[in-house]
Amino acid sequence: MSPKNNTKVIIGGNVYTLSGNESEEYIQRVALYINNKLDELKASENGQFLNTRLMSILLAINIADDYFKAKEDTNDINKSFKLKDELIQQKELEIEELNKTIHKLEKEKAELIERADKFQEDMENYKAELDEYIETFDLENE
Repeated sequence: MSPKNNTKVIIGGNVYTLSGNESEEYIQRVALYINNKLDELKASENGQFLNTRLMSILLAINIADDYFKAKEDTNDINKSFKLKDELIQQKELEIEELNKTIHKLEKEKAELIERADKFQEDMENYKAELDEYIETFDLENE
């Protein structure tokens, strides 16, 4: 377990020491995010009229809104990944079936080539026999 980092940050013009297991850079990024949100609130139409308590509540609401939107985006991305994973599995099954079909067709092709070669051999034998028969027939008729 990493030691806790004590990091001084400025939030809303006040210095705070934040302690956490995260890096100092991360803690500074969190403080910067909060400061940016505070600046957004102060720059809004009624921002200058908000007291500290109301500003804190609105800040918490804005951060919670960002959190829920990010969480929803993450859920959407995870659903998309799940759908893509299912599609990949489906395509892998299709590829497997196609490979089986290819193997079967290659086997049938080899068998047909073998049969054609045998047929060719038989045809050559028949032709040789026919040539012999014709030659014998010609000799007898002379």
